Amino acid sequence: MKKAFHFLKSHEDMAFATCDRENNPKVRVLQLMKTDGHTLYFAVSPLSETYAQLQDNDRAEALAWEGDVSVRVTGKVHFDVPDETGREIYKNSKLLQRLYTHYKELAYLRFVAKKLDYYDLSVSPPVQDVYDFDKEDLPVAPDPSVLEHRF
Repeated sequence: MKKAFHFLKSHEDMAFATCDRENNPKVRVLQLMKTDGHTLYFAVSPLSETYAQLQDNDRAEALAWEGDVSVRVTGKVHFDVPDETGREIYKNSKLLQRLYTHYKELAYLRFVAKKLDYYDLSVSPPVQDVYDFDKEDLPVAPDPSVLEHRF
C-alpha cells in the first residue's frame, strides 16, 4: 500500500468521478492537494458542478496513472476540512493562488478511501493489489504503515 500512496503523492493530477442527480457519471481532472494516511484532499469551487454533485451524492472515485501503473481510489467525500488545513492547501498551491484571491473562496474536501486498487502492468506477472479499508468514516486517517500489516 505504501507504493500506491507514494505514487499518488508524485502524481497530483487525478481523474475524479462523481454522479449527477440522474446517476450519470462525470469525470474531470482535479489536483491532489494533500494526503494523510488513506485520506486525499482536494479543493473545488463551491459554485462548481463538482461541488453540487458531491452535495447530492458523497461517493466518488479518483484515478492517477502514468505509463503502465495506475491507482484507483473509491470512497466518500467530507466537507469538514479544518480551516487551518484549507489555509495550508491554498498556501502550498500556486495554481489556487493564481485562480482565487483568497483561500475562503474554495471548498476543501477530504476523500476518505474505502477501496484502493494498485495496478502495475510493467512487470511480469502484472501486479494487482487491492486494499479494502474496514471503516470509511474515520475522523483522522491512520498511518498507512499501520494498515500495511492488516492484509
